[in-house]
Amino acid sequence: MAEVRGDNPEEGVREVEEAQMPHELNPLYNWVTRDVLGSPSTLTEDYLKSLKESGVICGGGEEEEHYRVELPRRGERICELNLEHPRVPHWLWVNEVMFTEFGVRIPFSPFQQRLLQRCFVVPSQFHPNAWSSIRCFELVTEYLELPQDPEVFLYLFTVFFPNAEGKTKKGYMSVHPGKYRRIFGLYEESFHDFKGRYFKVFPVGDHPPFWLTLERDAGRFPSYWSKDAGLNYVPVSYKKLNDEQRDTTDILLWLFSKHFLKPKAVLGSPDRAREAILEMAGGKKSLALLRRAMQANPQGLVFPDPTSGQASSSNPEGGGSSNVGGGATAQLEISSPIQEERPEEQVEVVPLSPSGKPANDEMTSARKRPRVSDASERDLCPIDRSFEASGFIESNFMGPRALEALRDYDPIESTRWVQWAMLRSATILKSGKAEAKSAKSQAEKDLEAALKATKEKDVEVQRLKDREVNLLAELESTKKQVTTEKARADKAEASFTAAEAGRQEMLKVAEDAVKETEAASKEQILVLAPDFDVSLLGAFKDPPPGS
Repeated sequence: MAEVRGDNPEEGVREVEEAQMPHELNPLYNWVTRDVLGSPSTLTEDYLKSLKESGVICGGGEEEEHYRVELPRRGERICELNLEHPRVPHWLWVNEVMFTEFGVRIPFSPFQQRLLQRCFVVPSQFHPNAWSSIRCFELVTEYLELPQDPEVFLYLFTVFFPNAEGKTKKGYMSVHPGKYRRIFGLYEESFHDFKGRYFKVFPVGDHPPFWLTLERDAGRFPSYWSKDAGLNYVPVSYKKLNDEQRDTTDILLWLFSKHFLKPKAVLGSPDRAREAILEMAGGKKSLALLRRAMQANPQGLVFPDPTSGQASSSNPEGGGSSNVGGGATAQLEISSPIQEERPEEQVEVVPLSPSGKPANDEMTSARKRPRVSDASERDLCPIDRSFEASGFIESNFMGPRALEALRDYDPIESTRWVQWAMLRSATILKSGKAEAKSAKSQAEKDLEAALKATKEKDVEVQRLKDREVNLLAELESTKKQVTTEKARADKAEASFTAAEAGRQEMLKVAEDAVKETEAASKEQILVLAPDFDVSLLGAFKDPPPGS
């Protein structure tokens, strides 16, 4: 098991020390907020040892042998540098809550490292609520098998420094969901006592720490607090996202913007959260499958509502209602619901009184007044954002309740209200016609572009066909040339064979003539010189000297 070191051998909670004046006067730390400088670590050596041995910090695997943990020295703060290694960090400051509450493990995941580098912030400088959003994003994208991209996270969340001490001071960095981009709630409305629960992480021996490159000459992300924290952060706009990042963003908003997730439920029960999230996604995983599901049903997936026995849909754009979180939570018996419904402003239309005036003297305020819970105060029927939804007229204007309410009104005296309703309907119809016209115009443009593309493809196909005919003609001509050349070669080979046969015949005749001449010469020599050795003579032999 890894070693745990500390300068304070005493057990129990260490006494909280007063902020040291040198910190505030030291130019290395005068940019740090007072709440950080005034928060010494309250962890004990025994507690840190038990924390390490439990596997909460490194996950209980082989990494346990590669890292050790250590309490800060007395008077040392989480923002202090290691002046012996000011450029290449020798240790890493971390907060206890990162491991005990949010499931962060050493070494950090590639996504966490890229995000820290992207924001140029040390891990311990991220506020706990920021870490809860980071971990929730990791888990949800892991469960749905979506890409874990820092640019998607930074589009959904804005990074900022909440600080009441001015722009020259920096403390903990937080993240806040962008406008209309909330998919997670807050882990805690207000965190307490986390600022005094921090420690150091060191590599053991020659093991390369994960926060440095293999050459150990540069950091993968900041490891010490810095007044330049957040320097690399640039807000991300939707236009700057690539296609894959946009698809990931659209899917997350499609699933969770209407009923955003509760981080405590996701982080507190990961296995149940996985089942619930997959159920919310209709059992679909991967970017391709979820993209197709979103394109097929842009209004949201449909889930069973256990309270009513009817299906309800999740619509990130705000149309319709949903009980996705309730259904999934009830089936999985999660004590803390995994989703909470985003509150929406509800409006109602108050009918005119028999005198022709609105029941409320000011028509505008009557139309914007929040919906009341007492049914007796609803004079006729509410009209909310689902006015143009399918079945709305039938269910609200033709039901028993609407007919009962109409009995209290004189149709003649309610003409103005009827006129208003007709104008409202005409406005919706006009808007629908304008949208239909725009859609038709776009469809015509798309059709024209498709026809043009088809014509261009036809021209290209005809060109390729002509080219094919020409190539076939060239191939046929080449075959004829090959046949002619082959015939010539065969004829030449036959001539050569005949010539070779004639040459061999001539050689045979010459050889026979030479032999006859040689025999005749030897006979003449023997007549002239009977004792001469004619074996020394031959047609191709030189006579001996003096012979």
